[in-house]
Amino acid sequence: MAGSIFLSGGGGVADTALLDFAFAAALGSGRLSYWPVAVDPAETAYTDCLDWLSGVLGPFGVAEIDVWDGTGSGLGRRLPGYSGVHIGGGNTFRLLDVVRRTGMESALQAFIDDGGAVYGTSAGAALLGADISTIAHLDPDPYDTTDTRGLDRIAGHGVFVHHRPEDAPLVRDWVRQNQKPAVALHDRAGAVVTDGRLTAVGYEPVWIFRADGTEALSVKPGESIELRC
Repeated sequence: MAGSIFLSGGGGVADTALLDFAFAAALGSGRLSYWPVAVDPAETAYTDCLDWLSGVLGPFGVAEIDVWDGTGSGLGRRLPGYSGVHIGGGNTFRLLDVVRRTGMESALQAFIDDGGAVYGTSAGAALLGADISTIAHLDPDPYDTTDTRGLDRIAGHGVFVHHRPEDAPLVRDWVRQNQKPAVALHDRAGAVVTDGRLTAVGYEPVWIFRADGTEALSVKPGESIELRC
């Protein structure tokens, strides 16, 4: 059975506490592989990123966290030894470039297929969707990316992060142009997707925009819905 995908809209520690708790429960006592590579290490040290994540998940009992710095392909062979992967925020185009260039895209897909838990926040959440063009209004693209396909682990849905009510027309335009449905997450919204079923876990509703252009559906915290294209 495929693993579970945890999606965060990209808010701060107080905004993601419920989702973080659920992710920690899924990890149990296992090790976590942390990927802060959407951030340029020349701008933010990955040791600082690790300190931040340790402060977020440590209170929930997650103690063993290893940082991947985006170099080499050795992690791909070791990934089955981890219980979960946490993919941080930053520039989504950078994240996609690093994951593809190092061969970690296929390793992560296999990890999920084998039942691993993956948490994506902001850029990480967008990467797990069908296409990262959902963040084109937020992130600059220094790579002139032509293939913007994501990992497509959300039942064919694109993922919008940092979503605000006034962004709904932008999401609808994307859905119409791409002929794909979308999940839109407020900073205080989170979701867990397992076997094509989404459960809202957070403090704000998760919005589902259907590919057929029907009215957007609000999934309130604690509610679940079967995702369909």
